[in-house]
Amino acid sequence: MINARLHKTRGGESTVKKEITVEDLIKKRKQRWEERHDMNFDAELTSAIADKIIDTPSLTKAILEKPYLLIECCFSLVDKKKRNVPFFLNEVQRDFIEKLEQNGRSKPYFILKGRQQGFTTVITAIQLAYAIVTKNFAGFTLADRDDNTKAIFIDKAKVMYSALPERLKPTEKFNSVNELYFDKLNSSWRVASATSNVGRSRTLSFIHYSEVAFYRCPLSDLQKSIAEAATKDALCIYETTANGFNEAKELWDGGSCVNLFYEWWKTPEYVSGEYEYLENCDDWLRRRLTFLAEKGLSREQMAWYAKKYSAYIDKNAIKQEYPCTPEEAFISSGECVFDKEQISNYLGVFDIKSEKGSFEYVKRAHEIRGIKGELVGCEYSLENIRFVPCEAGYISVVEEPIKDRPYVIGADTAGSGADYFTAKVIDNTNGKCVATLRKQRFDEDLFAEQIYCLGKYYNDALIGVETNFSRHPVRVLKSLGYTNLYVAKSLSTMSDKTENYYGFITSSVTRPIIISNLVSIMRENIRLETDRETLKEMTTFIKRDDGKWAAADGAHDDLVMASAIAHYIAIDNPHAPILSCPEYEENNYMEW
Repeated sequence: MINARLHKTRGGESTVKKEITVEDLIKKRKQRWEERHDMNFDAELTSAIADKIIDTPSLTKAILEKPYLLIECCFSLVDKKKRNVPFFLNEVQRDFIEKLEQNGRSKPYFILKGRQQGFTTVITAIQLAYAIVTKNFAGFTLADRDDNTKAIFIDKAKVMYSALPERLKPTEKFNSVNELYFDKLNSSWRVASATSNVGRSRTLSFIHYSEVAFYRCPLSDLQKSIAEAATKDALCIYETTANGFNEAKELWDGGSCVNLFYEWWKTPEYVSGEYEYLENCDDWLRRRLTFLAEKGLSREQMAWYAKKYSAYIDKNAIKQEYPCTPEEAFISSGECVFDKEQISNYLGVFDIKSEKGSFEYVKRAHEIRGIKGELVGCEYSLENIRFVPCEAGYISVVEEPIKDRPYVIGADTAGSGADYFTAKVIDNTNGKCVATLRKQRFDEDLFAEQIYCLGKYYNDALIGVETNFSRHPVRVLKSLGYTNLYVAKSLSTMSDKTENYYGFITSSVTRPIIISNLVSIMRENIRLETDRETLKEMTTFIKRDDGKWAAADGAHDDLVMASAIAHYIAIDNPHAPILSCPEYEENNYMEW
């Protein structure tokens, strides 16, 4: 806030004189640069600005609270045309700093970006600003390889530091090729290549992981070494272009960071007047340009993109280097079973709202007595079922149930500790997903009880639970009295009798059938899927080298499988279709 003092005018009237602010100094510098474009004059001006900051307590306080304000006040850099220019933030750099102010330091930041958008430069400048004004500061930058270590520290940080006004430069104890140390501030900043044990012995208040997706050492090792050196209020920033489906992708998906994705078109210089590249496009580029036009991009931006695309031998590379959505940035090995382009485009405009929560209920025990009145057992019922909204809930409801409408539920139990318990609720009149359950750690009986509640909530929906890993959820549903369970009919080779089997077994016979059915449904109308996480799983559901259709290494397919089951058992009517399988045997159902 601007403090004001009252001053007397010659006529005796009071007037308000505003104290100068850091924003005023930045505005003045920008105005003078627009007028002159003279770096010698800018050097004189930034020297005067530095004097003003140091000699004015309110300005000094503002800089100590937000050291990065110094960037536009006094920093300079070498731009992409190799010119020395003042450091004025571009759109994405300014947005990142705004996100820092909004979210604080409770979580690390993960910046997923296109090429040459200026994030390494601005994070380097932020760290330098902290280093030159903050007592007991300890910063560290990790680069993916040695030459990038040099590029960050010498070509960026040292250039910025050397051009600073002298009054802003602290007393140096040493200034080496990879470290700055200011003894009076007890402030240091070091740059190194990423190795498994780097930074283990330090206590750090700022860590910058530059191009983290390209590290040659495991990211999990770094989290046990340098990440453990961070103080409680340390500022930690991961930034990178994508590099396939690796640990960086797992970190992005894990929810432990503030994820920030910046589309390439937010960088204003990515424009071209070479419109000829918009002609004679292949089918993929034509669809992509239509998508970009729908996003509101200019003809010049699309021409730049088309020219960049034409230069790549591997056309898929543009999705990684200049992504339009986070999902397409992480290119997995293997051929995607679903139409990844269609899904990525849909995710780019996805705006479906849902209400999160879970079901609460009263579980009552009922005694079972024998002929003579003796207690022989106990059965349970769920009563007073209600959906309770909660931001941390694991059930997402997109549409409330409509009276008398048929619904079906496909459910997939977690096969291991890394998998998820999932369920998908489908409106059987139109195929639309109206609710999704996803939870990683869950007791099977509690999962079954939530499925029971979902079924009751959605008009006694038909429920098909995968039973490959465990039949316990089906047993619980039956014990609770749920009657509308999917029934597979099979021929027992031992008795030659047709037998009912509750639940759904996914096997080498049934898996291709239900996946092919889901692929066809999604291709015809991708908007039937209303859950973002399910769509993201589809982008990493691939055909492996061994021919199996499954999630890419490190990815999940639990939602895909629940969706595939739901759509399969929903075929034509709200009742259970018959799935005949002669190979099935009751005592060997996992081999079906």
